[in-house]
Amino acid sequence: MNNFTKVIDIILDGLKRILVRFKNAKFGLLFIINIFKIPDFITDKRANIISKLKVISSIVVAILYLVSVIDFIPEMITGAFGMFDDLLVLVWCLGIMSEEIEKYKLMIKDDKGSNVIEDVDFEVKED
Repeated sequence: MNNFTKVIDIILDGLKRILVRFKNAKFGLLFIINIFKIPDFITDKRANIISKLKVISSIVVAILYLVSVIDFIPEMITGAFGMFDDLLVLVWCLGIMSEEIEKYKLMIKDDKGSNVIEDVDFEVKED
């Protein structure tokens, strides 16, 4: 019985992390705004390669899981309740992508002024 409660706690903690990530993504609405930043994010050399791999792998995993016939909760047996695991994978994917795109947007915002040189004395010479 003690092992069963540990397993349930682990499952609920994982579910909590997924839902908190989705809440931080403004329940998927922020993803709709950020979806147009994905090509810039993938092609930008300043973005971290690990962040790019997280986004690409989450997209691939979500697409493969949604189109595959293998499910944790099969729809044939449980009916509409079987879509719950598909929804959970989609929420996980949206959360990871929104989190990484938000980090990228903050990096761009902080990096915009990197080409500006301040505190330099200069004169304009007239010919």
